[in-house]
Parts: sequence; C-alpha cells; structure tokens
Amino acid sequence: MSRFHRTLRLVSEKPRSVSIRVRLTAWYTLLLLLVLLAFSAALYLGLSRYLYADADALLEIDARAITSGLDYEGGRVRLDEAAPGPLAVYDPSNGKLLFGDPRLASRPAVVAALARVRSSGDPDVRSAVYGDDEQAWRVMTAPVVVNTRTELILQLARSLEDVETTLQRLLALILATIPLTLLVAAGGGLFLAGRALAPVDRITQAAAQIGAGDLSHRLEVSRSRDELGRLGVTLNDMIARLEEAFARQRRFAADASHELRTPLAVIRSQADVTLSRPRSEHEYREALEDIAAAADRMGLLIGDLLTLARADAGDARLTLTPEPFGEFAAGVVEQLQPLALERRVGLLWLGDEPGPIVQGDRMRLTQLTLNLVDNALKNAPEGVVRVSVRQEGESAVFEVSDNGIGIASEHLPHIFDRFYRIDEARSRREGGVGLGLSICDWIARAHGGSIHVESEPGLGSTFTVTLPLAGPRD
Repeated sequence: MSRFHRTLRLVSEKPRSVSIRVRLTAWYTLLLLLVLLAFSAALYLGLSRYLYADADALLEIDARAITSGLDYEGGRVRLDEAAPGPLAVYDPSNGKLLFGDPRLASRPAVVAALARVRSSGDPDVRSAVYGDDEQAWRVMTAPVVVNTRTELILQLARSLEDVETTLQRLLALILATIPLTLLVAAGGGLFLAGRALAPVDRITQAAAQIGAGDLSHRLEVSRSRDELGRLGVTLNDMIARLEEAFARQRRFAADASHELRTPLAVIRSQADVTLSRPRSEHEYREALEDIAAAADRMGLLIGDLLTLARADAGDARLTLTPEPFGEFAAGVVEQLQPLALERRVGLLWLGDEPGPIVQGDRMRLTQLTLNLVDNALKNAPEGVVRVSVRQEGESAVFEVSDNGIGIASEHLPHIFDRFYRIDEARSRREGGVGLGLSICDWIARAHGGSIHVESEPGLGSTFTVTLPLAGPRD
C-alpha cells in the first residue's frame, strides 16, 4: 500500500471516542490548573506588593533618621556618620550633587526622579539598577524642607536583593508545585472517576445483554439511591414495562393468528368438501352460507384488530363534540331491543334524557355502549339487563348491570385483556372474538375516563364507565 493510500485511510478513519472518565479528569485538571494559576498569581503579586511596600517603609524611616541628623557647619551640611546605605544630597536650585555617592546621579531613573522632585516638591520612590553587578536598588528621592523652604534634595538607596531572592524562591516553588499537583490530581481524578463510573459500565454491560434479547435480565441497583441508583431503578422499571409490552404483543400476535386461522380453516374445509364432488343447489347454498359466516367473523376480527392497532400507534383520531350521553345511550337500548327479545332478556332503560353532556366521539361512544349492552345480553340468558346514565359531580356515569352468571374473582383482573375469554366455547358460539371489552377500555381512556367491573358468580355483573363532563346539563 502506497504512502498516499495509507494517509488517505488514516484521514478517513473516524477518531476514537474519548471516554467520559478521561474527559471528566481532563476538565477537572484544567479547572484545577486555572485555579492554581489564579491563586499563584494572586499570591506572587500580593507578596511582591507587600515586600516592596515594606522596603519603602524602611526607606522612609531611614530618610527621617538622616534628615533629623542633618547639621550645618560653616554653611555646609554635615551628615551623621552612621547614615545607612548609599545616599546623595543635591542642591534644589540647580540639581548639583553636593556630596554623597556619585554613582546614584549617573543612573537615568535616578536623574529623572530628581527632576520630578525639583519640579513638584513631592517625594518620589522608584526602583533602579545600581552598581557594576547590576544589583537592584530601591531609591527614594525626597526634599528636605526647613521652615517651609526646600534646602536640600536627599536620595537614599536600599538594596532589593532580599526582596528579589524571596520572590524568586516563591516563583520556583510555584513552578515546581503546580505540575506535581496537577499530576497527583489527574491520577486521583482518574481513579475516582473510574470508581464513580463503575456502575455505568455495569449498566452498559447489562443493557447490552438486555439488548441481545434477554428482557428478563435486570440492572444491578446500588443501595445508596444516588443519581446512578435512581437511574438503575428507572431503567429497570422501563425494562419491566418493555418486557410486559413485548409479551403482550407476542400474545396478541399469537391470539390474532389463532383467531384468524379458525375462520380460514372453516372456509378452506367447506370449499374443499363442497368441491370434492358435485352437489345440489341446496348443498351449495349451505356451504356458501357457512363460508359467508366465517368471512363475516374474520371481517369483524380484522376490524377490531385494526381499531386496537391504530389505538396503540396513536393514529385513532377522535372527533370530539358535545354529546348528550343519555340520549344516544337510550337510542342504543332501543336499537338492541329486538336482540333482547330474541334472547328472552328484559332490557330496561333507567337513565335520563338527554342526560349529561360529554365531550366525545359519537361513533366511538356508540360502539362503547353497544359492546357493553351486547355483552350483558350474552351473559344474562332469560334475565334482566338495566342500563342507566346519570351525573355524579363533574362526571357522567354510564352503567350496565345484569343478573346473569357473573364473573369469578380470578377473571376480573383480566377481563379487559385482549382475546381473554371466560368461557371459550360460549364466546365462540355467540360470535365473540374477545376484543370487545378491550376496545371499550381504550375508548373510555381515550375520552379521559375509566371503566371498571363489579361481579359475583351467580348474581350478575355491573360495568361502570365514568367520563368527564363537557359542560352543564341542558
């Protein structure tokens, strides 16, 4: 492979992602570096200002001591022989050096300071380089005032060797300490970040196992209930719901396949038997009627499946309008009276008309009432079914009760599950597919309401639907 192709491959490759552990440590180290630099700069500048201020204070003390020791003999100034440090005395009128160390007067900064004091009369303190060894000195230039008259200008120098030595040592200590501190902090940060993020690695491994299809697996949750502990609890709850949803979906798919297989088998067997030999017109008609009944059952099942599938996908749109619940519930009761007579069941309407006003989809609410009343007629052979609509507080209550066979307590938690049947043989004989109550539950929840059932074996059942009101009654 040529160098060009190797370079092209390296450029096209995606950079490896940096782990959170490394990024956290890098950000922590960078922040610590900024804090250390700011603290070191503040410390250095503060100490420097303090040391220079201390040097200036000592210069002022020395200047006052020298000034107090000045004396005149024969018109000439005499200094105390114990005067500290290099000094010089100038004539204020012409700036001429009267006596003292001539090297002070040769430095440009000192000459400039002398000129400023002569013009303003105010003391001046400046740092200057003095001597062949380029040693730093702090030089104070101040007027000597006698009886409000400037008689002399005094310059006094003090070595800054101790100050600079102290600052250099501090700077060396800072330059040595900061890298060492950052190194220790980075190592400790990597260690602590690794320990803190260890639960994340365990969560990642468990999530990979779950993602491979093992929804029964759960994340290990710490007992501390910190942020990662709460995350683990939340993920476990989510996985449990996903497991339940997938199990429900698998059951739904299996039940739907089973339910569709039955009418298809009927159609296929009827067609095969009928076509096996010539038949009379009456036999052909009976076979076609059986096929038509199986097709009707399949169509009903497919319609219910499509309704629930759209509901699960959120595509089942409702057209909400103010509806008098009692009015159309009474219409449903009237519509089912012939079916009740056929089954020798007394169907009684006990509600008010027009009844409370609800905000609902008239077609879906009609489907809800039809399914519940029809279900009651199936479960109360030669009995009585009572239907009522009333208002309770801010809710409309639709109730269907029968004195039929009732429902055992072990079936009540599953009564609204899809394809759930208490009596498989009777449900098939009555033409049910086990989706009616599931659709009723969805319709009630889609309207912001609820549905529940109370039942005792041998005494009958009562289904109650509660929906929010759209407004006051008419």
